[in-house]
Amino acid sequence: MGDERVKAAPDPMQTTFGKFPLRRIISLLALLTCLGGGQLHGQASKPRVNNERPEKGKQSKRIHPHALKLILQGKNKEAISYLGSTASKGVNPGHTKMLLELAEGKPGAWKFDAKSWPWERTLPSTSLKKDAPVDKFTIAFGGGAGYVPANERVWDRIGEIDPRALLLLGDNVYIDDPESPEMQRFHYFRRQSQPEWRKLAAKVPIYAIWDDHDFTTNDGWGGPAVDKPAWKREVWRIFKENYDNPYYGGGEEQPGCWFDFEIGKVRFIMIDGRYYRESPKEGGDPSMLGPAQMRWLKSVLSKKPATFTVICSNVPLAPKVKPGSKDTWDGYSRERSRIYEYIASQKIPGVIVLSADRHRSDAYRTDTEIKGMYPVYEFSSSRLTNQHVHPLIKSSLFGYNEKQSFGRVDFDLEADDPSVTYTIVSIDGKEIHSLKVKRSELELN
Repeated sequence: MGDERVKAAPDPMQTTFGKFPLRRIISLLALLTCLGGGQLHGQASKPRVNNERPEKGKQSKRIHPHALKLILQGKNKEAISYLGSTASKGVNPGHTKMLLELAEGKPGAWKFDAKSWPWERTLPSTSLKKDAPVDKFTIAFGGGAGYVPANERVWDRIGEIDPRALLLLGDNVYIDDPESPEMQRFHYFRRQSQPEWRKLAAKVPIYAIWDDHDFTTNDGWGGPAVDKPAWKREVWRIFKENYDNPYYGGGEEQPGCWFDFEIGKVRFIMIDGRYYRESPKEGGDPSMLGPAQMRWLKSVLSKKPATFTVICSNVPLAPKVKPGSKDTWDGYSRERSRIYEYIASQKIPGVIVLSADRHRSDAYRTDTEIKGMYPVYEFSSSRLTNQHVHPLIKSSLFGYNEKQSFGRVDFDLEADDPSVTYTIVSIDGKEIHSLKVKRSELELN
């Protein structure tokens, strides 16, 4: 026999597609995964700052911020001219004067800190009403509170029901400028010096979490890193200056805006849906909460039994309330399901949801299709002062968007079957819709 050589089987990695070996294609795909897919959910959104010439629309809340932005950019003459041209647009003349003095370089002008703020302001105090009744009590909640002078009277309407607490669930002010600490402080200070706010904050405990417009910019997310982007921690610190929540996430080592507190036998769980949120733009299983907050959430849900447990979210958990968008929990549906699955597996009764973000007030009843899980009732409200409005959703139990409004929630723990009642209240103090849910409806099979 001749010299017969056994031919080795062809290396499948050398198989070519056109001019390119399979090995090279796989390497390129891996590289793309590292550059794109690996960071797909892992990087923060780019801030889209919105402080640009709002005077043509109903955006009075942005007139002073636009002038301040010009000042920060060193365009003082342009700022002075702009403030003069917009003085009749329904903005606070005192704030206009303050910014003019800043642009003109007047000695003693405001220097972006509380010590030089020219008016008194009232900060929230969660120490108020500690001795108030806890068997029957009322809270108010809402979001969407851009600074609109004509609508600041909503704080008076909330004060008239004398709630045990006010829960602000995000977009509490519209900053949209996470890289400018001066801009952030200005937005807080002008709200806190408003007479209607000061009157309310002096007598009602106010708890707050943030959403996109007071954390970053529209529909933005922070990504999973603690200190990237660099602006995240500073935004957190300034938020802490302005709300005295019981605690803030995991503190300096794990910054965040999540916390819990109790009023009698009702536990409120305030979650942070922005600091560690990952991109929802493509497939996969992105996280809104991040692993540390998810561990915390499960531990709080598992605490000693409460009559009602209220999960308070910056964006709605109910599906399809922002059609076509992944900015709500629809963009994080697998994580949402894991929360419900945990509630069902641990047999945690009495859970309801409060949410914000959509510029209207409405109510939802969601069948999670998780074995043993009871229907999830969700009360949503996020048009405290905003002019802008979102359309009603057909799947809601009811909704209201004709005027600004807030949510009133009454807890009755004295009844044989305790209840929670949600009422939409307009800025004029009119009760629009109401829904009563009994504790017996919120028990696992």
